[in-house]
Amino acid sequence: MHAAPADEAFCRRDYMDHPVAFHARLKKNRPLGPEPDLLEPPTSRPRRFLWGARLRYYLPVFTPRRVFNALAITGSYYLSRLLRRHLVWGRPLSYFVEPTNLCNLRCTECPVGLKQLRRPQGLMDASLYQNVLDQIAPTALHVLLYFQGESFIHPQIIPFIRSAVERHLLVEISTNGTRLANAEFAEQLVRTRLWRLIVSVDGASEETYQIYRQKGHFHRVLRGIRHVVEVKRRLGQAFPQVVLQFLVMRHNEHEIPAIKALGRQLGVDRVVLKSPQIYHFSDAEAILPTNPRFRRYEKVNGTYRLKGSFSGYCRKLWIGSVITQDGQVLPCCFDKDATYPLGNLNQSSLAAVWRSGKTVSFRNRVIRHREKIPMCRNCSEGLRIFF
Repeated sequence: MHAAPADEAFCRRDYMDHPVAFHARLKKNRPLGPEPDLLEPPTSRPRRFLWGARLRYYLPVFTPRRVFNALAITGSYYLSRLLRRHLVWGRPLSYFVEPTNLCNLRCTECPVGLKQLRRPQGLMDASLYQNVLDQIAPTALHVLLYFQGESFIHPQIIPFIRSAVERHLLVEISTNGTRLANAEFAEQLVRTRLWRLIVSVDGASEETYQIYRQKGHFHRVLRGIRHVVEVKRRLGQAFPQVVLQFLVMRHNEHEIPAIKALGRQLGVDRVVLKSPQIYHFSDAEAILPTNPRFRRYEKVNGTYRLKGSFSGYCRKLWIGSVITQDGQVLPCCFDKDATYPLGNLNQSSLAAVWRSGKTVSFRNRVIRHREKIPMCRNCSEGLRIFF
């Protein structure tokens, strides 16, 4: 990589100390063409090393049993879609496992932050978690250690991650990032070698960030991301992949170029732009961005609805499942309030729940009348929209 010009020194200094000046300078010097890679982070290892590390990481994940299960469940999904009737061979490839549904922030469009979650809140018991891992590890590929709430609140989250990684599962966590500011915790996290870490930063400045991430601390989150990236480089690890996630809303869409630049400056692997899900449509216009690319809703005859048309299929009910902090099994990640519980792992095995009459009945409802299920009417699955 070419040496950085002297004028680039301003950008490479601590963003947290100069956020306003940073954006002013960036805006002033932005060319008319594509964005320059002024903030591209230095590479600490050659590409051959990174590819080799990735190969060594992924190979143990894809065991013969898991590959066979993936082919079986995927094939049964497409056959069910073709025949429009229930067929399930195999088990889910991916699971949301909720360590906790408690949170330390008060985000303005989140049911937890709004204190509107209509189910018990608490921490997953360690014995329940180990029971879950024992049941899913033989066939699953991917575990998302989050659902509602902030996973890093759980006092045993590091052992939870380590246990799943030791079973060669691809472990992903989405976080508001506040606990990453603790350098010791950040190092412990990186040393678990989890697969992916998503950090939600819905603003490229303190002022914008605070509008949605209420009770959050912008500079603290950025400091935490730096800790993770620095430890990862020092240890020479290709993982975790660090993803900066930006929820595009009316108040922050002007900062899309700035968040991309900030991602490069921090040295993250990816910056992901995501459209918001709306719960209270009376406030929709104040939340939805003006750019239609980042709106999953359209207004028809004064009523908001998802773009596109409903299909009679849903991959989520075949390839995935959700397990809440108290052991409930849910059909998908859109069932935030556990309105459609399929069973409880404190009382039944996952295999029994997966093939129970209740689960089969729900899949058939989705195949035949998906548009009549309230949860599904606000779900983007099967719609060709950006989300």
